[in-house]
Amino acid sequence: MAAYRAMTLEQRFKRGLEFMGKVYTFKVASVRAHHPGWSEEKIMNEVRQWVRNGMNPAEMYQWWPPD
Repeated sequence: MAAYRAMTLEQRFKRGLEFMGKVYTFKVASVRAHHPGWSEEKIMNEVRQWVRNGMNPAEMYQWWPPD
């Protein structure tokens, strides 16, 4: 936490963007793995929907266990 507190706002923002990029990349790979027959367009639409829904797995997958 000390290292995070020592960062400037710009550094924190940059780290946040890098993290979101990794999450997005991971999600695309996850959807591809779960749906190998889907087209690239369908995969990207699914990921876009997930982002629009606030990146909440419960909103993307009906089988996700409730809180």
